[in-house]
Amino acid sequence: MDLGFPRTLDAVTPQWLTQVLQADGVIGDAVVIAFEGRPLGAGVGFMSSMQRLTLTYSDPGCGGPGNLIVKLTSPDPGSRQIDQAFNFFEKEVGFYRQIAPTTLIRAPKAYFAGYDPALREYLLLLEDLAPLAVADQLEGLTVEQTTQALQALAGLHGRWWRDPALPGMDWLLPLNSPQMKSLESIYQQCWPPTVEFLGDAMPPQMRALGDRFATQIGTLQDKVMRQPCTVVHGDYRADNIFFADDGASDGFAVADWQIVMQAGGALDVAYLLTGSIDRDLRRAHETDLLRAYHDALTSHGVNDYAFEVFREDYRACVMLTWCWPVIAIGALDHANERGVALFRTWTDRAMAAIADLDAGAVLS
Repeated sequence: MDLGFPRTLDAVTPQWLTQVLQADGVIGDAVVIAFEGRPLGAGVGFMSSMQRLTLTYSDPGCGGPGNLIVKLTSPDPGSRQIDQAFNFFEKEVGFYRQIAPTTLIRAPKAYFAGYDPALREYLLLLEDLAPLAVADQLEGLTVEQTTQALQALAGLHGRWWRDPALPGMDWLLPLNSPQMKSLESIYQQCWPPTVEFLGDAMPPQMRALGDRFATQIGTLQDKVMRQPCTVVHGDYRADNIFFADDGASDGFAVADWQIVMQAGGALDVAYLLTGSIDRDLRRAHETDLLRAYHDALTSHGVNDYAFEVFREDYRACVMLTWCWPVIAIGALDHANERGVALFRTWTDRAMAAIADLDAGAVLS
């Protein structure tokens, strides 16, 4: 049954929620008689409008979820322009429809995932992951949390490793698709503001490498796409990862699947380790963390990917992931104190990793 979907938060009604939850079979004949919506915190889901809904049912014992997250198209023109370039909304809906149901990594359950390709509008009605708590990228992950995140990541990558179905998912863009190749021109626009933002915190060698990198991003994207291809999250960092307080293996989930794409799995590994763990912790534990991921990948049936090859793939991806903090800084609201602190910390970690691994050597 095609339920259609509301296009604004104000248009979400108890009647529509009832239709969705009854169609999903979770509330039987009960109905949603009311709900209270609370906007999620500032800086969360800037590409989308998001609220946490607390539901009241006609039958309090019906077993329906007490809270849900509704996520839909932002009215912000800038967000819509970014989606026009990268198909973020279509990709997140595609993930929940086609990938999440058979993937060995926990994402929020989607009670509804709708996309209108003509208007480029979408709506997701998602499980509230509480009492799991989102990590803090500024604070950084512990070694134990990072290990857990990498082992879970191997479940995603292993399930889709070289899967023949991937080319048929035309919404799931390859890393070197024409849309993703625009990263090079966007980086070039954002590089001068990044240089200004970092000032003396950027070593002269990194400034020279960043200049050289600006014309080789597309070539490096092609190189990464020659790695074994799988589904990658694309924004695998602490602020999108939820943990249980007790560290239980089932107390883990990953949100925000708008950047999901086809690429080498080492891309997600590099993105996590260069952005979400303190640089001294990474230096002390990097080899063990890489082996934890590789061992987990092997346990998911990937037996033709030697650790030494993976490590070189990781090194190339460490260089490529420098794109993302630079592009984010180019659009950074400097009034956002946490954002400013986060990107100073993120770039410090990333620059250290690039220097430690001599990642610039992967460029021509």
